[in-house]
Parts: sequence; C-alpha cells; structure tokens
Amino acid sequence: MRVLFFQGFVSLQRDYKASDAVGYGITSAEAVMEALTGQGVEVLAVNPPPSSSPDQETRRLAWILDGYKALLDLDLHSGDLIFIFHIFQHFPAEVRRILQDLKMPLPVVGYTHGSHWDPTDLFRFIHYPGMEVTDLSNLLCLDRVLVPSHYLRRVLLENIAKWQPEAADRVERKMAVVGLPINTRRLDACRTQEKFDRPTIVFNHSLIPSKAPEVFLEVAERVLERHEVNIVITRHAPDEGIKRRLDELNGRFPGRLVCGETYSLPEYFRILWTADLQVSTALHEGLGIATLEAMYAYNCCLLPNRCSYPEITHGLDDVLYSSTEDLVAKIDYYLKNETARQKAAAALHERSLRYTPEQVASDLVAVFSELANE
Repeated sequence: MRVLFFQGFVSLQRDYKASDAVGYGITSAEAVMEALTGQGVEVLAVNPPPSSSPDQETRRLAWILDGYKALLDLDLHSGDLIFIFHIFQHFPAEVRRILQDLKMPLPVVGYTHGSHWDPTDLFRFIHYPGMEVTDLSNLLCLDRVLVPSHYLRRVLLENIAKWQPEAADRVERKMAVVGLPINTRRLDACRTQEKFDRPTIVFNHSLIPSKAPEVFLEVAERVLERHEVNIVITRHAPDEGIKRRLDELNGRFPGRLVCGETYSLPEYFRILWTADLQVSTALHEGLGIATLEAMYAYNCCLLPNRCSYPEITHGLDDVLYSSTEDLVAKIDYYLKNETARQKAAAALHERSLRYTPEQVASDLVAVFSELANE
C-alpha cells in the first residue's frame, strides 16, 4: 500500500502559537511515518521545503500553499490514498476539489486534532473565529475522519448534531478512533537516571487560556510555600500577565521555578525523565500527548477529571482531581509518599503503552485496509 502523506507544519527553531508545530506535529507525525513503514506501508511525504520568509505566519501559509502545489507535482496514480496529518492546515475540501478536477478517485483520510465543534477549543475561536462551517465541510469531505480519543469523537458528534443532525450522522459513519502515537524512539534515546536536587513538578503545556495556566500558577505558589520542590515550566509564556506572575514567583522562590522558554525536544524529553510529577489544569484536551509523554517517562501525573484524561488514565482514578483544593491535596500526598508516587507512575507508564507507534500504526493500517476493500 502506498500512502501520500501530508505532514504538519513544524517550527524547529522557535516557539509557535500552536503546540503541534513544536511538539506532536514533529514527534507524532514522525512516529506515524516510521511505524507505518515498519508495517509495510510505503509512505510518500507531500512535504515541500519551508519558505524563507522571516515572518512565522507568512512562512506557514506559504508552506500550506506549496503543499497543494506539491500534490500536483506527484504521480497521483502511485498512491492508494491520501493521509492528512492535520486537516486544519491542508484542507480536505481543497484536496478533494483537486482530485475531482483531475478525475482521481483517491480516498482521503485525515486527523482532526481539535475542532470548532468542541466548545472548549478556545484556540480556534481566538485565532480562527467564524470558521465552524469550514471545519465541518472538511470533516464531510473526508472518507475517514481520524480522531485521537473516544472523548473527542463524542464531543464532536454531540455538538454537530445540535446544529445539523444529518451532518452528524454522515460524520459518524466516517469516524475512526485511532489514538495518536507518542514517539517512544525519541523518548528512549533521551532516557536518563539523573534526578533534580529536589522533587520536581513539570507543567509541559502551552501557556494559553485553554490550558488554564493561571490556575496552575496559583497551585504552584501554594506548593512552593509548603514543600521544598522545583517547578519546571517547559513552554514560552506569550501573555504579559503570565510573564509578570512568573517573575513574581521567581523572585519569591529563587532557583526553584525554572522557565524553559520552550526547550529543544531532547532537552524536553530529558526533563520528563528527570521529573517526578506532572500536572495539567487544562480545560481543553482532545487526547493529551504531553501527558502521555510524561506518563511514559514514569511521572506521577495529576490531572483534572474531565476531557480525555479519564480515558488515557483508564481507571486510575487516584490521579484525577475534581477541584483546585483536591489538586493541592493530591500533590501534598504524593510528595510525602514516595512509594505511592512511584506506584502511580508505574501504572501510568503501562497505560501509556496503548499509544506506542506500533499500536497506533496497526489501527491506522486497519482503517486503510477497510477503505481499500471498499
């Protein structure tokens, strides 16, 4: 089987407003390609060279445009299907139009990693307001809609159905929950036995409204007051209010609050192996690659009892919290009880193995084969 694969936009040198460009768009997309190849699928990347524009947004938009052009330069007869890693970059509707004009009946599959039809996906409403119908048309133009979690599947179908039940029925018939892989090869390559000089909590999420960083910083202050711990924040803070709050905490607790300003991937993965606990305060999470990476690296992850977190922790309710007070209490408990912390971390590691590249690629191949049979 030959797959024409549209990779996602990546930013290797600096941070970007969308996490996929510096995180899973690099690691998970790479893991997908490697694992599919390992299962006998020939992956032909539709990945034009990046634009030389110094402006990040211009470079990304030029790359998207060049992706459509790159598709035209390929021998489309050489592929069995088109696979789009991020359908809000290269639009399936546009790819479908190209194929129809060229009279090429190739099936098109693609991941939706989020959606305007998820009310908690604040990023889309901030940066791409009024594009709900465009988002839905992209879903409808796919032969298979790939979603990373049962949670996201349920949210999308419920909200589409409120507006247009027939459209929800059409999307539901095309949906396949296939997960998203963590890049175990990269993680394993960065594994270390080193530890920080004191127990360390890592916050490895974007500092954007949908991840509620202000709630985490409130908790971090209380924890720093009560325990000799480090707090590591792995991403750049784009908001001036969050920056001032970080400066204030750094002044109160010198040397104990580490702001990475977006680490390189090797540095980031080494920090996960070195840390003890990971915390999320997210209001929106379609799967939680950052948390799955921390789980794989044997962190005790403390997560809100919402979104996809109950799904990826798969019955380990002790690490889910229901309020800010509950989160603080759980941090207190796991900092004071190392044995319980290590036991929870080991259990979470086992659950993360459901998202290895081999497992996800197997599910993807099953979807591809079903399409081929049709």
